[in-house]
Amino acid sequence: MKKRVLAVATLFLMSIAAAWAETPILSAPDAKQQIEAGELILLDIRTPQEWRETGLAKGAWPVSMHSRDFGTRLQAILAVYPPEQIALICAVGGRTGRVTAILEQNGIAGIVDVSEGMMGNRRGPGWIKRGLDVVTLDEAQAAYDDASANW
Repeated sequence: MKKRVLAVATLFLMSIAAAWAETPILSAPDAKQQIEAGELILLDIRTPQEWRETGLAKGAWPVSMHSRDFGTRLQAILAVYPPEQIALICAVGGRTGRVTAILEQNGIAGIVDVSEGMMGNRRGPGWIKRGLDVVTLDEAQAAYDDASANW
C-alpha cells in the first residue's frame, strides 16, 4: 500500500513539473517584435538548403540542428544568453518542438518555440506568408559571425 501511495505521489509531482516546464510559444509577429527590441535571439535550426531556398527571418541566426556542431554552438549561445531570450524556428514547428523537448528533458527549460515556423501550420500562417522580413543566408551568417566574435 505504501508503495502504491508513493507511486501515485511521484506521478502527481512529475505531472506538476511537466506542466511547469511547458515550452513558451510565440507567434512570428511577436518574435519579430522582441527581436527588434533586442529582447530575443532567434535561431533558425533548418538545413542550409532550406535557408538558401526561402531565406531566414530577419534577425535570425543560422544554427542548423543537422550540423555536427549544433550542440557546441547552442552551448556557446546559452553561455551568453539565458534560455528565456532564445527562440527557435524551423519550417513548420516540428523540429523546434523536438529540440525544445529534448532540452527540457536535460534541464534547459524556457527556450521559446516560434512554432508556426517559416512556412506555417495550424498555429499560424508562418513568417513568410505573414510577409515578415527575410534575409539571405549570407546576411544572416554575417550577423551571427559578428555577434559570436564577441563571445
